Amino acid sequence: MGQGLDPDRMVVLSLKPRFAEAILSGVKTVELRRTVPKIVVPTLALLYATTPVRALLGTCVITDVRSVGLGALWREYGSRSDLRYHEFQQYFDGVDVGTALALTQPRAFGRRVPLQDLRANPKGFRPPQSFAYVDTKTGDRFIRMAA
Repeated sequence: MGQGLDPDRMVVLSLKPRFAEAILSGVKTVELRRTVPKIVVPTLALLYATTPVRALLGTCVITDVRSVGLGALWREYGSRSDLRYHEFQQYFDGVDVGTALALTQPRAFGRRVPLQDLRANPKGFRPPQSFAYVDTKTGDRFIRMAA
């Protein structure tokens, strides 16, 4: 774990495989969300790719969290989100405010950690719908599984 990161917990971000890969390649530097994670920045994020991949693929660092109106959100962060405008509109339908998570230091794991391995964790990991928190000990265990 890097210096200055939240020492107590990490966040697991559930992402469509396309977006997890875009973060790891450096194309996507902002993750847009409908809900605000309760984190201290900087925080290490574990990137979980949803179906059909169903595995942890790597990490990045969340360095900033901003909640703003949707117009400002798109103008300020849309180009770094790897979203098309119609996808943005569809995702944020029904809400007035969205949240931007600034992402840095993407790092792909040497080996993906499949869901069945994560579930073998003593606490019985369940992939989150959007995001979830894990204590640092659990997060470090997941990272070691990828070595």
